[in-house]
Amino acid sequence: MSRTSTGMRLDGRRDLRLLPVAIAMWAGELAASAVCNRANPVAGASPGARVWTASMMPVLLVVFPVSLALLAAMIYARRSLARIIRTAWRGTVPTGAGIVLLVMVLTAGGAGILVSSAHQRTQQRDPAMRVAQQTSASRLSMLDMRIDTPMTASSRRGADCQADVTIIGVQEAARVTPSHASARLFANGDTCISLDHGMQIRTQASVSPAAFGSRPLWVDDLTHTGITRAPQPARSLANRMRHSFAAVTAGLSDQGRILVPGLTCGLLGQDYIGPGALEQPDTTYAARVEQEFRTSGIMHLMAVSGGHFILVAQLAQWLGAAIRLPRPVAAIGVIAAYQGLAILVYPSDSVLRAQIMGTFSAIGMLLGRPPQTASALAWTTIMVLALAPGKSASYGYALSSAAVLGITLCTPPLQRRLDRRLPHTVSQAVATTLSAQIFTLPIQILMEPQILLLSVLANIMVAPFVSWATITGLIALILAPFVPALAFAAAWLASCGTAIMAWTAHVCAAPTWTALAWPSGIPGALLALTVQAVIALLPGIIRSGAHAIGDRAIRYGRPRAGREQSGQDTYRTFMNPGHARRPHLPIAGNSRAGCTPAGRPWRACGKIGAWLAETRGMIDDQWHRHNR
Repeated sequence: MSRTSTGMRLDGRRDLRLLPVAIAMWAGELAASAVCNRANPVAGASPGARVWTASMMPVLLVVFPVSLALLAAMIYARRSLARIIRTAWRGTVPTGAGIVLLVMVLTAGGAGILVSSAHQRTQQRDPAMRVAQQTSASRLSMLDMRIDTPMTASSRRGADCQADVTIIGVQEAARVTPSHASARLFANGDTCISLDHGMQIRTQASVSPAAFGSRPLWVDDLTHTGITRAPQPARSLANRMRHSFAAVTAGLSDQGRILVPGLTCGLLGQDYIGPGALEQPDTTYAARVEQEFRTSGIMHLMAVSGGHFILVAQLAQWLGAAIRLPRPVAAIGVIAAYQGLAILVYPSDSVLRAQIMGTFSAIGMLLGRPPQTASALAWTTIMVLALAPGKSASYGYALSSAAVLGITLCTPPLQRRLDRRLPHTVSQAVATTLSAQIFTLPIQILMEPQILLLSVLANIMVAPFVSWATITGLIALILAPFVPALAFAAAWLASCGTAIMAWTAHVCAAPTWTALAWPSGIPGALLALTVQAVIALLPGIIRSGAHAIGDRAIRYGRPRAGREQSGQDTYRTFMNPGHARRPHLPIAGNSRAGCTPAGRPWRACGKIGAWLAETRGMIDDQWHRHNR
């Protein structure tokens, strides 16, 4: 539990005070990124856009420090400033904590614009970007690069494999100029086998602006490639475990070879490139399985996210409790488990978010504080956007953050409502799935303009098998370099769970109506938000309408004598406290006699009016007896 500025105790899991700050910073970075991309010379920007972008930076350099000084002053003398503002404006502006929150939001938005603009300008002036803009595609440059991801199957024709890299040096005029540009490397043949995650290499290659993808540059046509630094010991061990795991899963069925690596470490079997690839699965079958997972709405299972980290944390805590470790030591063990899992799996934006959030929770455990999911998510978002502004345009990071926020805010109330009509396990799965999809649907429409109608059903069907399939897959990954036989047994158990997932995806993707076409782009996302808002407000509208209809039906469905008599019996009731109690009315069957007052048309009397009158009378009686 945490305390607000007024001293009120607040559940830390729902502490949303930093959420507007994180959203403002994200919005500022997106706006600055959009403007800077329009002013990018590579994209053929107009001179006006370049001038506007160039003039925006000095303005921000002046406005941002002023905002920080104002924020510091308001925090230091919040009550005095609030009293002055309240006296001057006579209460027409927010005071106290509201002022501080408003200034923090404005400051976060300005910080987002400033950080993103600085990042974009630094990226545009990077030596590697300059080489890509000035040289032709046939010219080769000497580059020093660090490989940031494992080698995977290429998404571009003319190449066998690809990996994300960071260019750390560009040789110009017999000297090496430092660089920090992000790029995607494409290679062919034996080069794909010789390169691995964590290596630093020097090669001659061509650099060009990227045609698609999240990286701004492409590096291909590698020649004279040499390894200048081997991976660190921990990374080298992780690479060995991944290659051994690929060799173990090669003995499984086709669906096991495809899905077990995807569920375990976030890399589908057909995308793996390395010495352990004994036999690639059938490409046609692999493409069909991947498409069925996308259509059924369970493709997120093939990406490492917070679920993996939660399972690892629970196992670490269980082991610590079994051997009676002190809480600080157990918390340090959880942090170590988080870092080890992040090294083993395929690096992605969702892994980064889960790793940082999990570390925050473990530090809270170390300090004896309960987890605060919403606050940890806000702090994680602010930290990531400040250190890596490019993540603001990442669909993966946005989906992961939105899913966590939806699960945190909406799962408890939804589950309480569903527990009344469904078993607890089913209601928990339904509430979690709905909560995640409510917040991620607009982002999914931006990626692909369609709504998956059977995704909730598919997620409920596979929910009982995800945890143990993930755990057995991780056991196989850890044991693969040391005990291949036990690792194969664990991988086979995991493939039993993925077989059920593959069958579920096939069944839910078979109908032609499983995907509903939707408008694309920002209008489609806004339309989805509007529809969700209407659906959220619909129960309240229906409830208000039902009360109004009930009032009219009872008013027009009671004889005049009954209305005059009820005026003498006045005391509080549940439906209308402080007003006349409505007496029970006899049900007159299908007859309308006695229901319609003289001189008024017949309105919802008959069975409906009598039933509503009797029901509300019983509710009033029960409420009155309870509060007598």
